[in-house]
Amino acid sequence: MKIIHTADLHLESKMGVNLDNDKAKKRRNELLFTFENLVLEAKKMDVKVIIIAGDMFDTKSINKKTKEYILNLFKKNSDIDFIYTSGNHDENNFFFSEEELPSNFKTFGNVWKTYSYDDVDITGINYNEHTSKSLYDTLSLVMNKNNIVVLHGQVSQYKADGCINLNELVDKGIDYLALGHIHSLKYDKLDQRGVWVYPGCLEPRGFDELGVKGFVLIDTDTIHKPDFIPFSKRTCHEINVDITGLNEWMDINNKVFDLIRDISHEDLLYINLVGKYDISLIKRIEVLKDRLDQLFFAVRIKDLSKLAINISDYESDISLKSEFIQTVLKNDELDEETKQIVLDLGIKALLGDDLHEIN
Repeated sequence: MKIIHTADLHLESKMGVNLDNDKAKKRRNELLFTFENLVLEAKKMDVKVIIIAGDMFDTKSINKKTKEYILNLFKKNSDIDFIYTSGNHDENNFFFSEEELPSNFKTFGNVWKTYSYDDVDITGINYNEHTSKSLYDTLSLVMNKNNIVVLHGQVSQYKADGCINLNELVDKGIDYLALGHIHSLKYDKLDQRGVWVYPGCLEPRGFDELGVKGFVLIDTDTIHKPDFIPFSKRTCHEINVDITGLNEWMDINNKVFDLIRDISHEDLLYINLVGKYDISLIKRIEVLKDRLDQLFFAVRIKDLSKLAINISDYESDISLKSEFIQTVLKNDELDEETKQIVLDLGIKALLGDDLHEIN
């Protein structure tokens, strides 16, 4: 039997922080289309169940058309069961009424509930403040079944407020712990029998959701070896560009383009300028961003580079710049990291550079 494990779709996300209005609207639609494509892919793979481990939507206020779109998607694919546990974005206000839900959309409540398919049991509970303390003692599984347990939350190896304690789930008969909440693929052994898995989000919504996104395919014949399937329309790539020793902006520009040459122009770029640069370097970050914005879907550039300054080079120099540098470097009340930040901002101001972060 084949099962898909996905989570954190966050449909209806605003995405206005990272994207302009037109691109944000486009991405909202793309998130919907990717989920629909996931369902179509499930049919091709003869998948019987799609587990959505929380946070289907990003907000409690859902556009009526989006709601109808999703409900129709469930209804049109009645040969697939959709099993859902609530996430922190819908914990206290579920987005569908009981009357609206088709029979193939199945949910969990505040006590453990199991859905059985031949030799597979899928058991879940809504993880919240009411269930977090009692769920470990009340979980009871049939040991000779393939047991999939569904939860949404942050895992921990220790007792921590608001976290799912993995140690409390050891030796419970779990073969596959299907989790949601973390937006990157993450997995490990739970105990000698089972594994725990975060599939990550299905699509990146901003520059903090880096790397390849997709879903996990579970084959119950090899339930302890889940298969990650890349599936997102777009990927957010983080590129660190070391500008140490590059004293001309064109050299830095060329290095950036060399590092991104194989990246699809459909994707998002998060570029970090790192390393140390000479005080004579005139940066043209806005110009670089304008060029990249014309080539890629979205771009953020963050300047993390630091000035390479030797105080001895300025001891005999008489200038406002020299006075500033010596005053900062000789200040015993500032730690080295703070000195670097003050120097960087001060020199930029003296050179007339723009001080705001490039987003």
